[in-house]
Amino acid sequence: MNAHDLNGFASNLADDAVAKGPDGHIYTGKDSVKAWIGALAPGFHVDSWGWQTSGDTLTWISSVHSDVFAAMGVNPIISNTMAVFSGDKIRYFQSTLARESAGKMRFIQFYAEVVNGGNSDAVDKYVAADMVEHQLLPPGTPTGAEGVKGLFKMIHEAFPDLHGTPFLVLAEGDVVTVAATWEGTNKGKFMGKPASNKKMSWTVVDIIRLVDGKAVEHWGWDDMAERMAHH
Repeated sequence: MNAHDLNGFASNLADDAVAKGPDGHIYTGKDSVKAWIGALAPGFHVDSWGWQTSGDTLTWISSVHSDVFAAMGVNPIISNTMAVFSGDKIRYFQSTLARESAGKMRFIQFYAEVVNGGNSDAVDKYVAADMVEHQLLPPGTPTGAEGVKGLFKMIHEAFPDLHGTPFLVLAEGDVVTVAATWEGTNKGKFMGKPASNKKMSWTVVDIIRLVDGKAVEHWGWDDMAERMAHH
């Protein structure tokens, strides 16, 4: 794989091999599995450790670099990998994201769909209904997912072209920390101020505890009010 020899990789697969990717997608047949790995080939490098065998099953841990993951902002990904052999050929291959990588990936998806995609209703996919909010929010803000939804609706009305770019994504256990630069043009009333029609940018830091892919606790900080005071 590190030599990018796709035919060499495919020669280790049974003709009817099945693979399951970290996103849950199933690839059936040698050619399909080869095409999936081929799509990851640019910038590909894997380091593996923790090999364990049980009967015809081999498990190990992989640290995988790829341009595909780099484009998502999560490079490398850490995965728990499993191969089931039939003789000397792999008939089943599975890669499951380790907890930290899965947490980072959830945040990347959240940015794509909610922050940059403008889909406030999608908040329910990422935030628990009873999430505990530790950040100081305006009085009367609903708790949990409803509060987050309302906040994004308000921000998107004030900044219709809102775009957030994470520049630091860290994970430890079930906690993920993201620092990002947000920017947008102030086209609507916000925080009691009329629209300035000016483009502005600010920094946002979020610390989230995830359970089953949903935020159950949140701590946050941003310098938006400070930046707005200078506009």
